[in-house]
Amino acid sequence: MPRRPAILACLLLTACRPEPAASATTSTPEDDPAPAELAAASEPTPKPHPLEVIEPPPPEPTAFPGRETVTVDELLAALRELVDPLAAEPAVQADFASFCEQFELAEACEDPALYLDYVRVKIAFEATRDGGLWGLAWRITNREPRSDEIWAQWQALELPTVETLAELDALDALDEQLGAITAIAECDELSALFAFFARRLGLTRDSEVGLLWPTGNHVVAVWTLAARSEAPTRVVVPTTQIYLDPDASLGDDGFNPWRQRRIYDYRRADAAGELELPATLASYFVAQVARRGGRAQRELQADRGRREARQVAKLEARDDEG
Repeated sequence: MPRRPAILACLLLTACRPEPAASATTSTPEDDPAPAELAAASEPTPKPHPLEVIEPPPPEPTAFPGRETVTVDELLAALRELVDPLAAEPAVQADFASFCEQFELAEACEDPALYLDYVRVKIAFEATRDGGLWGLAWRITNREPRSDEIWAQWQALELPTVETLAELDALDALDEQLGAITAIAECDELSALFAFFARRLGLTRDSEVGLLWPTGNHVVAVWTLAARSEAPTRVVVPTTQIYLDPDASLGDDGFNPWRQRRIYDYRRADAAGELELPATLASYFVAQVARRGGRAQRELQADRGRREARQVAKLEARDDEG
């Protein structure tokens, strides 16, 4: 219920309050107020000034206002600008501390470069995973372990041009329009897409990202820290939940990353820098990372689960219609 203005509350209280009982004591002239006090009491209460009208700030522009298309290089540049701001988020710093404890990397984690690599991996992982920030949905496709077809699906999306984030929100962050799905891909395609973005967000030479076959018919990604040292650390990047618990996330131990003797750094250019995407989609990608990338890993995991449920329902509805 909205709160009554203070002046209205006072009027109501005055109207409902009973008259005070007559005093048993007879007043004397000394008790009467002075003429000056009577004059002051009779002066009308000054009326409050009307509230100042404050114009709302202009809507925040999207990353690419007014554009119809955006190149892959421009999208990557906009994402790289988010690395430092997200690194300053307390939730990301807390997750990194837990990560360092999990992998017993206390000494290595003193290096700021490792922390920034962690942030880059986190951005790429949360964006490109099944049910992640960018609306990728898992389904068996029997395609090659590369992300070419994902890029082709993104290019084919027909979306209206938007100028501001408010307009982007009016599209319900594209979730309703696209059914929480921007592209459909298999586990190896998603892992290749993760590696593509993680590498191009600026990973240092000490970090590598590649593909792991934990079983004969499944693929996830792996981030290798201190890759050129005598004691590298391998971190599983579960780009889908296949064969894993629903809460499995970055660094999960459900798969042994050393099962595969050699993990090759994925450097294939799945998308050329001049490849063009719909600008609204690119703006959506940047906005999703900027707004949600700084959340705690457990919150992002819960969001992923809800988004995946919507994706499954959408895909099942398509199957029923087809």
